[in-house]
Amino acid sequence: MNSDYSEWLDAGKTATFFRIPVMVYLVFLIWVIKPSVVLFCFCIALLAFYRVLAIFGYTLTVLLQRILHWLRGNNVSGRPWWYRKFFE
Repeated sequence: MNSDYSEWLDAGKTATFFRIPVMVYLVFLIWVIKPSVVLFCFCIALLAFYRVLAIFGYTLTVLLQRILHWLRGNNVSGRPWWYRKFFE
């Protein structure tokens, strides 16, 4: 390891288990409170969704930002409200 590399640079990374954020596994707490087959399948499907995102190198935040960019389009047209209010 390079002596210029500080181990504190890794302090902000999220904890993952099989490249899935650990917080996603907390959805199984809901299943423990009210166990059912449908809820268990939902938990497994959610884990599979996060795993597919991890395979492609995305997080949920990045995926939502990409979807919003796709919906908005490449060109953002229009003026901000303050420009319309004072200059038009």
